[in-house]
Amino acid sequence: MRFIYNTTFSIDENIAEEFIQVIRGGYIAYLKGKNLCNDILFTRVMIREGEGLSLSLQLIFPSAEEYSIFIENYKDRLLHMLVDVFGENLLYFSTTLEEIE
Repeated sequence: MRFIYNTTFSIDENIAEEFIQVIRGGYIAYLKGKNLCNDILFTRVMIREGEGLSLSLQLIFPSAEEYSIFIENYKDRLLHMLVDVFGENLLYFSTTLEEIE
């Protein structure tokens, strides 16, 4: 059974290009090096609500063990890195999903 950690980011459009580069070159590259995720999906939310741009990052873990390692060791570190770079221009919320078999 897989676990999916979804984070939806709301950003100002004027920082979108830089944000996407930081996610790809920093956040995703770092996680790929840890070999915890089966897959990583980085997508644009198609429905626009208000101003700005919404992006979704889904980290797919093969088991509860890899998911727990991410939560305990990497989640806060990676999110704080984004907040340090983008500050108040970044809002986010996260949801954990469990695949139904």
